[in-house]
Amino acid sequence: MKNVLFAVALFASSAALAEVKSEDIKVSGWHCEKCPGKTEAKMKAVNGVESAKADRAKGVVTVKYDDSKAKHADLEKAVADSGFSVGK
Repeated sequence: MKNVLFAVALFASSAALAEVKSEDIKVSGWHCEKCPGKTEAKMKAVNGVESAKADRAKGVVTVKYDDSKAKHADLEKAVADSGFSVGK
């Protein structure tokens, strides 16, 4: 019984540390209307990403993700994997 309680407490404490973050990532290199969709799809494929919405007019992707599963570097890699670069 003690092992079960310990496991539940450990799970609850790690779940409490996880946080859903929302971040706007500027993307460079989008030239056509299909470009943002490619980046959006790569973002959504990252483990921990809950949603990704590209805005071509602003040149950004708004991403909501669980920071215990995905890191900013993972999001930047998804942009690169889609054929574009993170803007400054």
